[in-house]
Amino acid sequence: MHFASSGDPVLDRRYGRAKAALEDGDPQTAVDILDQTVAQAYHFTAAWHLYGLAQEALGHKEDAATAWRQCLDLDPNDHFGARLDLARIGALPAEQATSENFSGALFDAYADRFDSHLTEILQYNAPDLLKAALVRCCSNAGRPFRFDIVYDLGCGTGLMGEAIHEQSGFIAGCDLSPRMIERARTKLAPDGTPLYDKLAVTGLTSFLSSRPDASADLVVAADVFVYLGELAPCFAQSARVLEPDGLLAFTVQSHDGEGVVVGDDRRFAHAEGWLRERLLEAGLTPVLVEPASTRQDRGTPVPGLLVVAEKR
Repeated sequence: MHFASSGDPVLDRRYGRAKAALEDGDPQTAVDILDQTVAQAYHFTAAWHLYGLAQEALGHKEDAATAWRQCLDLDPNDHFGARLDLARIGALPAEQATSENFSGALFDAYADRFDSHLTEILQYNAPDLLKAALVRCCSNAGRPFRFDIVYDLGCGTGLMGEAIHEQSGFIAGCDLSPRMIERARTKLAPDGTPLYDKLAVTGLTSFLSSRPDASADLVVAADVFVYLGELAPCFAQSARVLEPDGLLAFTVQSHDGEGVVVGDDRRFAHAEGWLRERLLEAGLTPVLVEPASTRQDRGTPVPGLLVVAEKR
């Protein structure tokens, strides 16, 4: 990425020293170094982002916000997640902070170790939780636990596909990360056929928009809504592509307040009341909403919600 470098090796090394200083707990030294760096290379987007982090560490939120806005001026596609940082400090509404390019780049770098890191280190269990929730909902409704057409949003390397494959006829998945999709494409079902029948490198709402009306009986999103602020468009498109009585099943991080926030982990947390309102507005009726943690952060369960909604 051209904005990850100044184009000048001397300034790039200076940036590296500033980054090391911040990581060592010395944000003032980082700021002093970066003041000179951005003065000489105003276009150096990575330096502006780091400058914002250093100013935030000093308690200078207004200066941090100014730096991150400069990031967005230089890189409107937001490969550094500056919108997330602005929302995190309250300088931008969280619903406006989604950064698809940042998420795609993040998971491209993470693809090779994604499965092992999630399951072994973070104790990630969203696919199992969602499958168990769908079993309960189908049982309560007196319907078979079987889905002819499944859309797996933010499918990653295919962990949700592996969990639901036996109960699915056709599974289509999408993800912003080309490398994640490459990994999913290599996975096989127990019968030796490809795990997914269709895979696409695209955003969630764009993928759903390309699908026909009433074309699926399950839309599932395992821990992907933590990377989206405003979910209304995705909910509306999910309702459109679902057959009557079709299900939308997903996990989110949650918080005890109202609306949507961006946490220190740069992930979105959605309040239960906000989710219920958006689902109903989209024509989806919540049939299961319960607390559930899908992963751990430094050994502590991350608060979340497990949700299944039905197309009315």
